[in-house]
Amino acid sequence: MFAFVFGWNNSGLTTGNLSNLVTYNLALCVSIAGVFIGFFVAGQSMSGSILGKLVSRSLPTTGLFSAILISTIVLFLLTILKLPVSLSNCTVGAFVGVALATGTAVKASSLIEIVGSWLIVPFVCAILSFLIYGLAVNLEKSRSLASIVRANRIFLVIVVFFLSFMLGANNLGLIQSFAVVGTHNPVVLALFELFIFGFAALGVILFGRTMAQVISEKIVGLSQIKTFAAVLAAAIVILVLTISSIPVSLTQVIIGGMVGAGVSRRPWSVNSREIGELITGWALITIISAGLAFLLTRAV
Repeated sequence: MFAFVFGWNNSGLTTGNLSNLVTYNLALCVSIAGVFIGFFVAGQSMSGSILGKLVSRSLPTTGLFSAILISTIVLFLLTILKLPVSLSNCTVGAFVGVALATGTAVKASSLIEIVGSWLIVPFVCAILSFLIYGLAVNLEKSRSLASIVRANRIFLVIVVFFLSFMLGANNLGLIQSFAVVGTHNPVVLALFELFIFGFAALGVILFGRTMAQVISEKIVGLSQIKTFAAVLAAAIVILVLTISSIPVSLTQVIIGGMVGAGVSRRPWSVNSREIGELITGWALITIISAGLAFLLTRAV
């Protein structure tokens, strides 16, 4: 269920950037293929990102269950409301709440690292997107319009695959790190991995179009070249964070990239009101997840 809601919510952040340039089915295939390969090739890099790094692996089983349940419920409810919500916000908040309820130590340096990335990364991604857009515009000045459109489509497919790859490695790898706690049987682990990816892919297929419309129509409207800049910037930032085993907020990264590309040339195509509401929502989601996980853990 956790992986299913993940796929439902985050699919719009990848397919939404591509489906306005190629067929939606192709966008879907590219995104799913990228998530699949990224998860199985690099998902292990997130194995100690929360359990063992943020909170101790000795967290009680009931606490682990409470954190995953609350993360899933919060992610599901906000997705139902068509709000792009971050998996990392939900899970980090929930695990901190559980740790406080069970008396398990929370490593302050790791918490600062994660929260710091949430605050800094959107700005870094916006700046990087702005720079990529400027470079791409200069490279296209001597090209014909037809060749520019064709090149943009090809390169955008590539960078969306890259973004999906990093999404699978970081976010699905994060989910996998919870699923494999308590078992080292390779057969069981392989089944867990197939189960996680299968449900994530199902969420993308069934509900990806809805979230794609929210991202591409409600928050930021971008041209081909601006979309390319935003997606490439987001993928690069997620790569750096995944190498560092830091749970990334995909919504924060990709929307930061979109804002950077959106303000690169007037007239601006950014809905500042929606962006402000999202930023407020990210903070509230983390606090609410922590509070609910704390209360549930105490109750059980």
